[in-house]
Amino acid sequence: MKPEDTKRVEAYLKRVLNPKIALIARPRVTDSVEVQIEGEHVGLVYLIEDEGETSYQLEMTILQEDLEG
Repeated sequence: MKPEDTKRVEAYLKRVLNPKIALIARPRVTDSVEVQIEGEHVGLVYLIEDEGETSYQLEMTILQEDLEG
């Protein structure tokens, strides 16, 4: 993802989900960025380009061990 797109998506996620969200570029990967909250990995945001339209998909991982705490 381009840095300007990452900043726009990050601002949106901060506004609607959590002001502590940070999007971090992934080495050698251009179609996604890592989502972190206070330095902890919580998911990925993917750039989706299909039929001339652009969208962003948030994939969040929830581990069983995180639910038990």
